[in-house]
Amino acid sequence: MSRPLRIEYENAFYHVMNRGRGRENTFLSDDDFKYFLYCIEQASLRFNIEVHSYCLMTNHYHLLIKTPDANLGRAMKHINGLYTQYFNRTHNMDGALFRGRYKAILVDADNYLLHVSRYIHRNPIETSSPLVEELVKYKWSSYPAFIRRGVTPKWLVRDFIFSLQGKKRKYAAYKQFVEYENNKEISAFYGAKKLLSVLGCEDFIENIKDYIAKSDSESKFVSKKYSANNVIAYVAKHFSVEVDDIVMVKKGRKEKNLPRWFAIKLCQDLTGLNLQALADVFNVEHYSAISKTVGRLNRLMVEDRKVKLQLYKLQDCLMSEVKT
Repeated sequence: MSRPLRIEYENAFYHVMNRGRGRENTFLSDDDFKYFLYCIEQASLRFNIEVHSYCLMTNHYHLLIKTPDANLGRAMKHINGLYTQYFNRTHNMDGALFRGRYKAILVDADNYLLHVSRYIHRNPIETSSPLVEELVKYKWSSYPAFIRRGVTPKWLVRDFIFSLQGKKRKYAAYKQFVEYENNKEISAFYGAKKLLSVLGCEDFIENIKDYIAKSDSESKFVSKKYSANNVIAYVAKHFSVEVDDIVMVKKGRKEKNLPRWFAIKLCQDLTGLNLQALADVFNVEHYSAISKTVGRLNRLMVEDRKVKLQLYKLQDCLMSEVKT
């Protein structure tokens, strides 16, 4: 039987999960949970992955990961390997801890990421025997951090999820969203006997077909990176504006600065820079401003299809003309 297909490209989002071998517990103590979180932290630093949600259960885990450098396989090998070594050493065991290779579902961020985050966070109460009465009381999940009821790990990225909601009272809004049950589409997707490798709308699935090899072997696509300077210069030329109009914040400016918004979005998608690096490029004090700007643009594209088409056309032209 062929191995499950792997689709890897820069800035992709994945719902990653794995279960203990023979459904045995993979976490036997609080120290085990803490060490797994340490493994995630090390992977985020070493491989530049972004963790947008997580939930560690007694015999399996769920992670929502973005890979700016198209290196999910290397990051997960590090996490699973490092934790397995610790677990076997601590509990005087040997051999494989997990049932095999992790399962990674490629997620259409614009349409499904928010729902996947909710699905992950609801795990402790969606089991046949709920682990807690209230989700906030389950401490091995990122949910408490999302509603400002627990410590937020430095490596946890929340702002992008918040931006997808577009609500001012982001903590309360997310809490209310998660308290609702998973919608029928998500429940049906995860309830299938065999999970698909992609969760997305038809357009998303069509777009990634170019990345998938026709063979049954593992597929990997790594797009080339673009420099932020080149992206910004191209956008400035396209709109006939100065570079400073894009990279500098205009105080008191209330109208939409589409060239700046497009440049931020394209730099996030094409350069591989993390949020803090993008904040430095676009001269904002905190990286959350980058996520908020992308969130505003995402909402605008939903409201105005012309803006969405304009961005996609700009991206296609940029990728065909600009060199790294």
